[in-house]
Amino acid sequence: MHFETIEWDDTNLDHATRRASVLEIEQAIQNADALFRHRIRDRALIRSRTDGGRRLVIVVQLNDNGRRVRPITAWEEQT
Repeated sequence: MHFETIEWDDTNLDHATRRASVLEIEQAIQNADALFRHRIRDRALIRSRTDGGRRLVIVVQLNDNGRRVRPITAWEEQT
């Protein structure tokens, strides 16, 4: 899965990185091969792994017809 841009600003940096780092979130987004529906329109759920193998769940907002992605929150997936 490819996104042209992963969008960060002070708001989502503060919220999304409470349980995973920017690097881990970006790796998991880049490694993702599927998006899942989210109950909020224009948002999706990504379940993926970092390069180091950490399993993350990331809620993202899709912008510009899916070319840009904005992480909303992330957490480690429990197995």
